[in-house]
Amino acid sequence: MQMRFDGLLGFPGGLVNPSKETLEAGLSRELSEELGVAIPISAENHMESCHAPASSPSSSHLITHFYVKKMEEEQIMEVERAAASTAADHGLEVLGMVRVPLYTMKGGGGLASFLSHSFIGNARSQLVDSLLRFNLVSPKELHKALTHSLKIHTHTAEDLQAALVLTEVKRKQF
Repeated sequence: MQMRFDGLLGFPGGLVNPSKETLEAGLSRELSEELGVAIPISAENHMESCHAPASSPSSSHLITHFYVKKMEEEQIMEVERAAASTAADHGLEVLGMVRVPLYTMKGGGGLASFLSHSFIGNARSQLVDSLLRFNLVSPKELHKALTHSLKIHTHTAEDLQAALVLTEVKRKQF
């Protein structure tokens, strides 16, 4: 996954004009721009297609296509190096690559904390589906992580509310 320019977590990708290129060619182009390395993509890597969550009137007509590519750890490390050193979009559209922790620590850190971050569109549900589909974590562990993540969200919302009150007080002082 990657930290996007807007501060949200998401998967590499972008817009494709189907009259100019196939979905796979468009995704390969986007991966090259965002990751700095060519990754062959085929129709076999396609997982699902769905309407994008409507965050604006223009996005209500978008269809997202989710692809998954299995890679060895060495290949992942190569992608991470290229993304930071040669990717055209590094520092612009992409602020950095992020590994998903596939463990939960005793205090709830790891996957639970990761899942509590803010994701673009349906990226969190795509991640959860992929974790289950590829048996990267057990359904029991994922349920535990999601439950703890929900508690983190509640605590985070309370912290944000307190910060908002603090800014209101400071704003009135000036």
